[in-house]
Amino acid sequence: MLEIRVCANCKRSLSKIDIESGNALYQEGGTVICGACFAGQTKTEEKYEENDYIMESILREVKNINRTLTYEPASWLPILASVIQCFVFGSLIFAYLHRNGDVHSYLLLAIVFQVMALTFFVIKK
Repeated sequence: MLEIRVCANCKRSLSKIDIESGNALYQEGGTVICGACFAGQTKTEEKYEENDYIMESILREVKNINRTLTYEPASWLPILASVIQCFVFGSLIFAYLHRNGDVHSYLLLAIVFQVMALTFFVIKK
């Protein structure tokens, strides 16, 4: 679970890297103070409003999520499976349109296409 830490004085969000590198310090009671507040540099600055540090925390979280996303290499098998899935739909339409004739062959063809599509979807997993 990802925790969002906020400086007790200036309400700026602090990442885990800030805390591990020593740019933020824990105080008694579990509060966290950034290095600038600890050095006394931000006492003259205007404090963040609550909405500002919430928005900054959300932005930092979105950036962290974007960094942790992993992309799978592209493969032609899911594309082929999607095309075959379209053939399944077409076979079912032909079976419906020719319901007075040989429906079983169209339905069997749809089943074969569906099994092929499912195989191609899960073959790399």
